[in-house]
Formats: sequence, structure tokens, C-alpha cells
Amino acid sequence: MMKSVIKIVFAAAALMLALAPSAALAQIRFDISKAPTAAPIAVSALKNLAGDDDHSVSAEFDRVLMRDLKLSSYFRIISPKFYIEDAQNSGYDIGQFNFSDWSSLGADFLVKGAVKASGDSIMVEALLFDVPQQRRIMGKRFTGGLGDVGEMARRFADAVLQAATGVRGPFDSKLAFVSTRGGRFKEVYTAWLDGGDLFRVTDNPTINLFPSFDSGARHLLYLSYKTYTPVLYLVDLSRKVETPIAPGLGQAVGGALTPDGRIVAAYSRGGHTNLYLLDSSGGEIRALTQNRAINVSPSVCADGSQIAFTSDRSGTPQIYVESLDGGDARRVTYQGSYNTAPAFSPDCKKIAYESREGGAFQIFTIDAGGGNARQLTVSGSNESPTWSPDGRYIAFGSTRGGRSRIYLMRALDGYVIAPLTEGEGNDSNPSWSGWLGD
Repeated sequence: MMKSVIKIVFAAAALMLALAPSAALAQIRFDISKAPTAAPIAVSALKNLAGDDDHSVSAEFDRVLMRDLKLSSYFRIISPKFYIEDAQNSGYDIGQFNFSDWSSLGADFLVKGAVKASGDSIMVEALLFDVPQQRRIMGKRFTGGLGDVGEMARRFADAVLQAATGVRGPFDSKLAFVSTRGGRFKEVYTAWLDGGDLFRVTDNPTINLFPSFDSGARHLLYLSYKTYTPVLYLVDLSRKVETPIAPGLGQAVGGALTPDGRIVAAYSRGGHTNLYLLDSSGGEIRALTQNRAINVSPSVCADGSQIAFTSDRSGTPQIYVESLDGGDARRVTYQGSYNTAPAFSPDCKKIAYESREGGAFQIFTIDAGGGNARQLTVSGSNESPTWSPDGRYIAFGSTRGGRSRIYLMRALDGYVIAPLTEGEGNDSNPSWSGWLGD
């Protein structure tokens, strides 16, 4: 996590936005309630002000930024091989370069900036321009270490989406997932959405499943068979210390973290599985379900008020919602005979889930109150949906390409943007964190 980076919004850019005519502003805004048409954007190299003579900082910043903007599906990157301007012989702010060099390429948006490096200390300024209107939309300054350049780019990508859509982008967040890439055993990994900073959380010759982030990606809950019986473990990712969660309620089946650091966990005993609210050390606070059914796969609403979960109390697995304070559960799904793996959207208004259709699983969304069920995937077998912190995207596991991979799609229309993982092995069980920075 890039704790040393400082972000400053340029006052001049904010003032220009405040003074811009509303009609002009509307021209560079996407309507997030509709499927976007990708706008052409050019990402110029950073101008070297000092210390980046080999342009390595610029190359890393631009690589990550272009990858994230492409993943957003709101932008189409214009290839740098067509750029007319030499960034090192031009300026990077209004009056210092020719907009015609970019309008001739058909660019609607342009990113320019500069870098100053001294040893391991890096300063990057990045600016977003509206090319047709020849104006600066937004700018930010970042400072940090050499290893922070990728996250500078991710935070700027989030700011670009904020400027273009009114909603912050999802790139300053992480994915946890399960993978066999290190061998035949299932291990838990974390990574940035664009694949950077891949970190192996577990390393044991057994099965590890169902990672669940807290909102700020400080802690991770997962299920492991490393003691030959399933146990939940809570990992402090910054300290790299883990705590077994063993309240003596039976065999662990899975769990999820609440926004305030408590745990909703499923335990099986006597052929029945129920949900319990635990403190962060595993102490039981109260039972959330008390019946002879199987109650599993909890998902906690972002405001901590309610949970969604799977239960077969009606005879087949269906999605239910109930208050985290207790009370009667409300059945949400009625279409389909096998619905499981619910995931609340960040605003708690929607639930994504997997449903068995024709022998394979497909991803659906439904209103949290029930109704308006929509099928989003149609090919392969798809599982474990998880929402981006901005609510625009869903990551999920899928076998559509042969091997199981984690894919990214738009929640609005189910458009599959790209696979997020690649390489040897199979990847599954994704969990998306909240934003890491301010």
C-alpha cells in the first residue's frame, strides 16, 4: 500500500471546472446509467524534469494507467506509435503544446504530465485535457517512492473516471482469489486489478478457499484445511500475522468480514449449518440463524446493516436477506432451483449471485428487496461474483476460456471486458476490496 504518496488537486483545474459552462461540461461526461461508447484517449509520456533520463518512471506510469483506462471500458487508447508530438520537447500544460497534434488523431481526451526523480524519491504531475474544447479538466500531483509509481497511476485512473463520469474509478483497490498457479494446491493470492503486486497469502500443501477482504484490504478472512479440518483464519496483511477463528461451534464452512471488523461465519454441526456473528478473535456474539437447514455463503452489506446468504430451508438453495441485528430472514430469489454465492453491491441495493442453468452456473443480479432478476453471463460456467467498490463492475470466476480465470464485466449489461488473471493453473473465488486510499 502506498502510504507515502500525497495527492494534491490542482486549484486551477478545479477553478476551470467550476467556471465551465454546464453545456460544455456535459459534453465530456459519460452517463453511467447507460452502456458507454469508448472515447478515444491519448496518454502521452511524462516529460522528464529531472532524474528519469531512461524514462522508466514514465513508462511504468503510462503502462499501468493505459491498462486501467482500457479495463474501465469507457476509453479506447490511441496507440503511442501514432503520436506526432515528442513529449520531451514539448510542454505539458495549457499553452505549452498544440492541441491540433492530438485532435488530428481523433482524441477526445489527453493525459499529459511530468516527472521529477531524485534517488528513490519521485514526483509525478498528471493532467487530463478535453481536446475538442482545448481545456484542462483535472490535474493531480503525487509524491512517493520508486515502488509507488504504479499506484500513482491507479489513483490517477480513478480520478480520470471521476472527472468523466462523476463516480470515482475502482482501480485503487485489490482482488483476492484462489489459484493453483504455484502447483496443484489451492492457495490464496492478492493483486491489483491490473495484475500488479501479486502476493501469495498462503503457502501450505492443502486447500485454501473463500477469501474475504475487509473494506480497506487491511485484513483477509479465508478457509483452510491445513490442519486437516476446515478452519477460518483472519490475516493482518500489513503485519503478515494470522489468527485462527475457532469458537467451537462445529466445522467451519466459510465466512465474511463486517465493515467494523467482526466476522459472520458458517459452522456445520449435526448435519446442519448455521450462521454466527463473531468478534475479531472468534468469540461468539450471537447466532444469526437457528434452524435445521444449511445456511452458508454470507455477504455483509457495506453499511453493516444486513446480510445476504444461501439457505435450503425452502427445499432448494435460495438467497435470503436478514438484519445483522437478527430477526426473520426474507427470501429474495424465486426463479431457479439452485441459487447461491450472493454478493451485495456497495450501495446495498443489488445482490449478485450464481444460479444453475442447464448444468452450468451463470451470474445474475437481483434487487436486494427481490424482483428484477437479470442474467448477466451466458457462456461457460461462472461463479463467485464480487462487486467493485464503485458498483460498476463485477469480477467472477469462469471456465469460458478453458481454464478457470477471473474475469471483469460491467454490472450494467453483463459485457465481459477482459480476463483479470492469466498463466498456469486455475483461478477462482475472487473477492474485491474497498478503496485503499482516501
